[in-house]
This record gives sequence, structure tokens and C-alpha cells, in this order.
Amino acid sequence: MQAFLAGAVLLVCLSLSLIGGVQPPRLRTRRLAPEFSAGAPLAVGFGSWVMWVLMFTALKVGFTGTRNTGISVALLVLCVLVARPMVRMAAPARLEARRPLVAARAVGLCCVVTAVMALMPTRIGNEAMAGLAVVYATTAAVLGLLRAVDHGYFPLVLLWSALQKALLAAVTGYWIDHAGATLVPDPDHATAGALLLAVLWWSTVALSAGSAVAAAVRLVPWLRSGPPADPAPPGVKSWPPAVGDVWTAELTHDDNNFKERPVLVLEHTPGFVRVLGVTSVDKSDRRRGYLKLRSSEWEGVLKKDSWLNLEIAHIPYCDFLWRHGECPDRVWDLLCTEADVRERSAKAGPNPGFTFRHRLRSAMNGHVGRDARGVRARATPSARVAGGVRGE
Repeated sequence: MQAFLAGAVLLVCLSLSLIGGVQPPRLRTRRLAPEFSAGAPLAVGFGSWVMWVLMFTALKVGFTGTRNTGISVALLVLCVLVARPMVRMAAPARLEARRPLVAARAVGLCCVVTAVMALMPTRIGNEAMAGLAVVYATTAAVLGLLRAVDHGYFPLVLLWSALQKALLAAVTGYWIDHAGATLVPDPDHATAGALLLAVLWWSTVALSAGSAVAAAVRLVPWLRSGPPADPAPPGVKSWPPAVGDVWTAELTHDDNNFKERPVLVLEHTPGFVRVLGVTSVDKSDRRRGYLKLRSSEWEGVLKKDSWLNLEIAHIPYCDFLWRHGECPDRVWDLLCTEADVRERSAKAGPNPGFTFRHRLRSAMNGHVGRDARGVRARATPSARVAGGVRGE
């Protein structure tokens, strides 16, 4: 009974990995792409049943003789076609156009599941529920890992999730051992239940270890040079920010307070984006440092007349929230030819938001300082990003 309950807990853990732990933005704002898939376990369960039927038949037919080989290959190709929508369901929206990548993942998933099925004794394959559970556990572990890599943008959040799964594996492993079962059963003598329990446990361990490795690989460059351009932050639909686009981003001030603000993208570099900030505060008395933007010319992008700060600002990739639209051609030509676009003054000090503590905090899906909208003290927006435009 204890072993059965431990297996149920592991099965639930693998199913939750398909749904996906959402990594929300630091500010609770609207997002354009969902990161949550509540129906994933049911869809993968049905797909696993179809894959089990096809793979079990292919392994039964075997690869002896031209006719049998042809039938087995055809069945395995059908497995790939079944696996493809499951892989696509677990992938983020930005991968919709990358069909070769999705197809390659589907082939890889089928290879892993086929290998596991081939290693299982014949009796577990003959038992429908046990065979289906093995295919489901393997599929859930592979898709859960792919989902963690695709959706787990913030490395320390991903690492924490991996540690939680590792703790669960440790507890259930002790539970299973205390119940008299083993995690490394002898395939020739173990029962189907013991083999199934071992598959569930090792699938959870593989999911935890893979997520931890992905988090570590992402964390090292993050702490060294800042958030990467790839993958995209959670929830964004179009990525990366294109030159000439207007996005809402979190702009950090010199006092470490931050605020959501529209920005015009000038250039993206490996470690940050160069932008010009947009403000609705009247800057008529500072025409040399600002360019007036009329809402009639920015229809669908800006809701009211605004001012474009001509001092370049640098923004980490993780601080971009959503896209508004494109800069009008006339304004862009003006920026490239006539406007006094300039770099941040050396006297103003380094760009805020790029120290090690800022990078460490952002890796936790956090932000140093407070939301400037809740701070009544006077603050000067920090400049940082830009490119593609003449600077001084």
C-alpha cells in the first residue's frame, strides 16, 4: 500500500510538470502568451495510450524480414506523428514557426520511449495499464524537461523547482525502500508493479536532474553578463525586441526604484538592449533633451502625447514586458539624421540595474528597489540602452 501511494505521488508530480509552473513577471501586468496548460496531462495520457499500442505492436512484429521491418518502421513513423502535437503543446507560442525543431523533439521523444519499452520485460508490456503507465511516465518526464527548459526563464526559480522535485524523489525513495520495495529491481524476477514504481521514480529523478542542469547552465552567464536574449521571458509572444519597436519595459532609476514605461528599441546586444525612454510628463522646457511625440502619429502605439528622452538607456532582456507597435518612419528618420541622441553622461555614473546584486535578484524573478509608482520621492529615470541611431 505504501509503495502504491508513493507511485501515485510520483505520477502526480510528473503530471504537474506537464501543466507547467508559471513564472510571472515581477509586476503583475498583462501578458500576451499563456504559460499554463491545464489539459496537458489528459492529452499526454491519450497520446501515450496511442504510442503504447503502436510501439508494442512494432516491437512484437520486430525487424526480421523486409515485410516486418516495413510494418515496424511505419508504426514508428505513426508514433512520431502522435508525439508531434504533444511536443507542440508543451512548447511556448514562440516556437510555432520552428517546425523542424518540433519535429526533431518528437523524434527524440519516440526514441526515448522506444528504448524504455525495449528494455522492459515482455510481461510488463503485455499488461495494458502497466505498459501505458511506463510510456506516460517516460513521456511526461521528457516533455516536462522540455517545458522547464522552454518556460523556465529565471534560473534560480527553475533551480528551486528542481530542488523541490529532488526532495520529493528523496522522500518517496525512502518511502519505497521502507515499504520493502527496491528502486533497482531485477527485470527477470521483479513484478510488473515493482518495475513500474522504479520507472516512475527514475523519471522523476531524471526530470529533477535535467531541470537543475538547465538552471545551472543558464545561471552562470546570467550572473556574469546579465539575462540572455534567448529564451524569451515568460509570456512574451514576439521576441526579441526588434529595432524600431515600442515596448513596455521596467526602467530602473538611479536610486534603484523602477517603473513600467514605454521604450523605443534602438539596438539589442548580447547582454542588454539600447533604448530611448518615453514619458507622458510635459518636457516643453527641455526641448534639447526630448522629442515630442504626437499621439495622432502613433495611433495604436501611444494613447496620448508623450516625450521621447534622447538620452540612451540600457535595459536587461528580462525587464521587457510586452510590445506596443512600431515607430513611425518619419520619427525614426528624424532620430537617425537630426535628433541629438546621446549616450548617458559619464558623470552620471554606471547604468543602474546592472550590478551583480541586480543580476542575482533578477535571476530570482525579483528586482532590487521598489516600484517607483509607490515611491513619492523625486526620482530621475535611469538611461540605458540604444543602437542603430547616431550617438554622441
